[in-house]
Amino acid sequence: MTRRHVGAETLNYEKTDIDAELREMSGGRGPDVCIEAVGMEAHSSGVQNLYDQTKQQLRLQTDRPAAVRQAILACRKGGSIFILGVFAGFVDKFPLGAVMNKGLTLRSAQQHGHRYIPMLLERMERGELKTDHLATHVMSLDDGPEGYHLFKEKLDGCVRAVFEPGR
Repeated sequence: MTRRHVGAETLNYEKTDIDAELREMSGGRGPDVCIEAVGMEAHSSGVQNLYDQTKQQLRLQTDRPAAVRQAILACRKGGSIFILGVFAGFVDKFPLGAVMNKGLTLRSAQQHGHRYIPMLLERMERGELKTDHLATHVMSLDDGPEGYHLFKEKLDGCVRAVFEPGR
């Protein structure tokens, strides 16, 4: 969806070695900046995914930090990591040594809706910002449980379920 609507280059962690691809794209250095925007429900592959899911199910960790780990390990020395995804609490296997040894700058924040929403709504009203493609499943309120299920399980290409009263 990002490639189609924004024109950004995308990489699929299930089909390629992300670290190798990023190094190739950056002349061997790694990206100057990495932005983690997935949060606590990040997926990974192999043993790392199994480890994070098991720890989460045993209530030994609240979040799956796979994307944060990958950003830290991929970023070039002296680079910056921005953590924008939502996290609830504790994570395991945070590569603090890599942060220190690479001299990375870490920043984090959540979206400040009260600050940006008025400007975004104005841009949408003027037709400068298109968002229709984000509402992949427009449903009635009666279909709420199904919409939440589609979104949670990432079924049927659901990016966002939007519920309209009286639909």
